[in-house]
Amino acid sequence: MGAKAITVAILGCFFFALIFYDIYALTVWGVDTTISVVINEWAFAHPGMNFFAGAIFGGLFVHFFGWKPK
Repeated sequence: MGAKAITVAILGCFFFALIFYDIYALTVWGVDTTISVVINEWAFAHPGMNFFAGAIFGGLFVHFFGWKPK
């Protein structure tokens, strides 16, 4: 198993864990505790932080590490 396959497996497990957690939160604690509701509330409460997070994780990552699509 190569490094790329390991990365794909880890990402797959992470996303499945998020999905299962979201379903668990919905059934046990209700709709206000799901990931989408929390992210939506955070985005409307702090709109400037969304912009800065995009600038930092997007723009600066591309600038400093030279990442670009193939």
